[in-house]
Amino acid sequence: MTGAVAVARGKPRAGVRRDRQQVSLPLLVAVVALVAFGVVMVYSSSSVRSYIFSADAGAQGTQQMIWAGLGLLAMYVASRTDFRLLRFIAIPVFVVSLALLVLVLIPGIGTEASGSRRWLVLPGIGGFQPAELAKFAICLYLAHWLDRRGREARGLSSGLIPFVVLVVPGFILIALEPDLGTAGVYIVTAIAVFFMAGANLGYLTAIGGAVIGAAYLMVTSTPYQLQRLEGFLDPFRDPLGSGYNVVQSLMALALGGVTGAGLGASRLKYLYLPAPSTDFIFAIIGEEWGLIGTLTVLALFLMIAYQGYRIAIQAPDTFSGLLAAGITTWLVVQACVNMMVVSALLPVTGIPLPFISYGGSALIINLVGVGILLSISRETNQTGSMFDAVFGVGRRDRRAHPPRAGRRAGLARRAARP
Repeated sequence: MTGAVAVARGKPRAGVRRDRQQVSLPLLVAVVALVAFGVVMVYSSSSVRSYIFSADAGAQGTQQMIWAGLGLLAMYVASRTDFRLLRFIAIPVFVVSLALLVLVLIPGIGTEASGSRRWLVLPGIGGFQPAELAKFAICLYLAHWLDRRGREARGLSSGLIPFVVLVVPGFILIALEPDLGTAGVYIVTAIAVFFMAGANLGYLTAIGGAVIGAAYLMVTSTPYQLQRLEGFLDPFRDPLGSGYNVVQSLMALALGGVTGAGLGASRLKYLYLPAPSTDFIFAIIGEEWGLIGTLTVLALFLMIAYQGYRIAIQAPDTFSGLLAAGITTWLVVQACVNMMVVSALLPVTGIPLPFISYGGSALIINLVGVGILLSISRETNQTGSMFDAVFGVGRRDRRAHPPRAGRRAGLARRAARP
């Protein structure tokens, strides 16, 4: 009897076992490289202003280093956590994010700067932007909700109308801060998740038209937003007024040339370029590192986009696939908007560059999102080619699917039949 018990104990337990692999190393390397580069560039771009306002040239650089350490730790924890557990916090996180977006608009609670009320001052933490949490929350909740809806997401009453009811409040609250740039990233991210779930393309087109119309009304009814639009259309008409930001940004990129002026050698950071460590840090990168530096940053974000969507396409179930697509869209669209603003391809929006711009709440939440992508990548099939990952979207049915494990089991049963 004792021998039988020993043998039984020595046998591996039966049950469902998930194949776990290494995380996506290209994604990890690209993100860590951007974070490290961001710490260096925040120190360089903020040194003049930090010295003037605090007598410490490395004040912002030191803070960014601390936030980067905390963010990387949070990314590691998220990458080691089973992403399926996120289902249990999807609704609470979504509700909390909306509540914080309401609180930040209340005078005396939200902190106002440069005409926008975007920050909450939390004891022991400092400034926190609820809109950053809202972008993560909408990805998580929509992935959970659309996975439960399944094929019903293609319908009008069971898909489009509930989707609009869920997304519009957050969009309006962010736009009222006002922060149209972040509101745009928020709605594009939500539409991307809806598209991946199999939404009707006609409905998506209608949503896009409605968003563009709402943005137009908000811009034309807000004087400073209208001034930004006029400065974008013709920045050199008023180079010291509405076009000042764009002109200084283009000048920084021009002075950098191909190889750049060298690390720390920027001249535009001497109180010429506004927000050199946040919204316009990409311009300082162009000035100090030149075209080579800007293309390197662009290449790293392209790697994040490729790896993120590849993880989404090859995810083990619908929930994780939608979540990965949402997180990737949020990070990549925000990076594209920031770089396009700096290069005068979009009006000034006030959106930071992910992983690089100065700011703690945005950096930590962005790295948590990457950690979730890394967690999902542990259970994806990473043996496919680049062609399969990029063009597999067109061949794959974009409707909501049951978990991949069930499909594999079905294939195995059919293969075992005589």
